[in-house]
Amino acid sequence: MPQKLKLDSESFGPLSFPVFYGQRLYNAWTGDNVQLVASLLGTWIVVSSLMKLVLAVRSALRPSTLQTYCHSQTGSWALVTGASDGLGRGFVDELLERGFNVLLHGRNHEKLKRITAELAHQYPRRTVDFVVADASRHDHPETAVIEKVKHLPGRLTILVNNVGGITTKPTFVAIDELSAGDVDIQINLNDRFPTQIIRGLLPTLRKNQPSVILNCGSAAPLAGVPYIAVLSATKAYIHTLTTALQSELIADSLTQEKRSGVEIQGYIVGSTRSAQNTTEIPFFMLSARECARGCLSKVGSGRALEFPHWKHAMLSLLINLIPESILRNTMTKEMKARNLEQMKGE
Repeated sequence: MPQKLKLDSESFGPLSFPVFYGQRLYNAWTGDNVQLVASLLGTWIVVSSLMKLVLAVRSALRPSTLQTYCHSQTGSWALVTGASDGLGRGFVDELLERGFNVLLHGRNHEKLKRITAELAHQYPRRTVDFVVADASRHDHPETAVIEKVKHLPGRLTILVNNVGGITTKPTFVAIDELSAGDVDIQINLNDRFPTQIIRGLLPTLRKNQPSVILNCGSAAPLAGVPYIAVLSATKAYIHTLTTALQSELIADSLTQEKRSGVEIQGYIVGSTRSAQNTTEIPFFMLSARECARGCLSKVGSGRALEFPHWKHAMLSLLINLIPESILRNTMTKEMKARNLEQMKGE
């Protein structure tokens, strides 16, 4: 143990006051009880950090269990919402390559028809179909999707809740500049529709087990990004919904009468190229196909939320190391600049 200080504070003249209290503080810190508590706390932090590192490495090296869900003799199907471009299209291509038939969801009939024809030619051994539903509406657009699934020539074993994003033009807008309709559309698109799809298809996924639900979240809620406040909040909902449902499904599997056989996993998606996201972040930016491949590689990790790629995880780690005041000021200036730039273009 460090030796206690025995200084005559009065001999330090004007500095006697800080020396006196500094000595008392140091001697209290070097006490046996304080040192024991500090040692235990330090050990806990080190062990906890090592466990997180081990789990992260295990998650990165562990093979995906995706093929577990390709088990139906009549054909295993995956439903991808928001499948016509961006990350959704990346999921479609990756799943087709892995032997799944795919049901594409979108809101543009002609676009989906054209993409389906292209995919059928590209993957002649797979079956590709589509369903049209506007996820931004509130009049139960999920009903069309649920009904379509009931008539698939096979079993749905994978649900990819990818649909979402920002529908406002310009994209970066203060919340009080949005109309009530704009807010409702974003909530419908990012939260209501995915939730209703899960509610409506969970009985089918239980029947077709083993099956899996994959929810696409965002890195935006980790920092609470200004000028896309509604998106940040709605994606935080997806994260919470995923973790809550994972616990719910685990609870179901504890009873033999209602064994679910359904897994669920969510993804904290960082910067990914798409029609909506055209801002390049050097090194950390992923293509839609690369991000989708990363998501599918994490299936079966046992963790409710995963980063699709180590680049996204690294960026999150670096951001967490920045003091909050500095991060907030830097991010606010950047987003304000984007807001003003888009306003000038209007």
